[in-house]
Amino acid sequence: MRTRVWGRVLWLWLLAALPLGSSPSAAFAAPPSATAAKAALANLADDPDRFLDRALDFERARNWTSAIDVYDEALIRWPSRSEFGHRRRLCETHYRIVRRYQDQSFRTVLLKLPKDRALAVYDELLDRIETHYVDPVPLEPLVRRGLDNLEVALRDPNFLRTNVGETSPERVLLLREALRRQRVSSVIPDRASAKAQVLAACDVAGQAIGLGDAAVILEFTYGACDALDDYTSYLTPDKLDDLYAMIDGNFVGLGVELKQDAEGLRIVGVIRNGPAFDAGLKAGDQITHIAARPVKGASLDEAANRLQGNEGSTIEITILRADGTSRPFRLVRRHVEVESVANVKIVDTADGVGYAQLTGFQKSSTEELEKAIVSLRRQGMRSLVLDLRGNPGGLLNVAVEIAERFIDEGVIVSTRGRAPGQSQVYRASARAVWKMPLLVLIDHDSASASEILAGALKDHGRAMILGQKSYGKGSVQSIFALRSAPAGLKLTTAKFYSPQSRPYSEQGVVPDVPVENRVSAKPVNGAVVSPGMDRRLDPVLNEAIRQAKSRPHASR
Repeated sequence: MRTRVWGRVLWLWLLAALPLGSSPSAAFAAPPSATAAKAALANLADDPDRFLDRALDFERARNWTSAIDVYDEALIRWPSRSEFGHRRRLCETHYRIVRRYQDQSFRTVLLKLPKDRALAVYDELLDRIETHYVDPVPLEPLVRRGLDNLEVALRDPNFLRTNVGETSPERVLLLREALRRQRVSSVIPDRASAKAQVLAACDVAGQAIGLGDAAVILEFTYGACDALDDYTSYLTPDKLDDLYAMIDGNFVGLGVELKQDAEGLRIVGVIRNGPAFDAGLKAGDQITHIAARPVKGASLDEAANRLQGNEGSTIEITILRADGTSRPFRLVRRHVEVESVANVKIVDTADGVGYAQLTGFQKSSTEELEKAIVSLRRQGMRSLVLDLRGNPGGLLNVAVEIAERFIDEGVIVSTRGRAPGQSQVYRASARAVWKMPLLVLIDHDSASASEILAGALKDHGRAMILGQKSYGKGSVQSIFALRSAPAGLKLTTAKFYSPQSRPYSEQGVVPDVPVENRVSAKPVNGAVVSPGMDRRLDPVLNEAIRQAKSRPHASR
């Protein structure tokens, strides 16, 4: 489903929230390693005070991701300890501030906005929240979260260095105290009052330390999104372009997926037929230098930004191989088509068991799956294993299209929201064309559009579901291109429900055959094993093959 808004496409997008540290950039950056936090946890006794001390050590080192990992584990063990939740939220705010100031388009476009345009962005964002957010929400917590964001930002050296330069710590402390007093006394009955609070913060910050208006207003803008849910976000120009590239399944870049480690950047995925693939780069390779500059010590976003560039431009990188050899590669950036259907093959020739992994739901996914099934049928496929493990979601309409190919009639999914067009019932519109016995693999990382497909197939009795309970992400995000600035808003506008009207949110899809999964959907520590690649390491696939061999085969 798509509809036009202000000349740009509004997409209904279903994607599990990207983990902290991830970035769907042209370089396809993956989450940084949590090795430090894991090592710290391994050495801690079952003592909440020791957990708190270790997390505070990470905070003092400004290692926000590791601190968050420690607090997450502590909250699992001691959910009643409120200080863990409070400090985790503080670390997450710090982390998000660091991330946006590493975003080049944030610094060069949004921070340069004049006061009236920055305020217009904030007003437009509040308007969208008031009219389109899935639930009615008062403005007061949104404004207070903006004040919180600004107060935390004033503790960040890079924020101050970027926006103020040298300033007196005493004046910064006085400003933070003034913002806290404003937060306590704020009453926000309407949007005009919200904007008045923002302007008041601009005035006091400008007088206290010369802080620019755009920097202040942007913290309120991000704070409003952060106050809603994990899936709503304000999109910088680069992030908006990245999201459209994910929807389209193509981008300009090198075609690699990266993960930060102690020595620099590790390649954990190489997209077929991209520049990196053609040059012979592979998972497990380490990028140690970009344009002769070492990447060790650089943040993931900083390194990924250095890899990005215009189509046709060249970049030289130095690769360290697993055998210890090192050599330079000169790559030309170009459009890379991201395939969402991978590892298509016959996994049991005797019984004609076919296998296909669906890694996302993008515009080309239905056509890709059709081609894969045609190929498998030519090879003698009589039943199909569809692997949705690790699939974070994607486009709602694509999940419906694929479900329609398997289901004769009936409801596939329903959505419920406040805004016009957000409450819909999606039904199979024609008789199914794919009649073969079907087995679907899911895990804890199968989310959103994956859950729509797996849930519909389960409720209609069309497929056997194997693996682990899915993620439980039951909301729809609409993407708005904003009028006031070259930026966007990804806003939760609806919740979705199974054909039997079960909510997916926090419940997920429960497999018919539970099987513990020992295979990661992404290569780990340089390994290239992924679902379906090695049956000896994949008990879920082995069980699916066993079930397929015991089921009668359909004629089509």
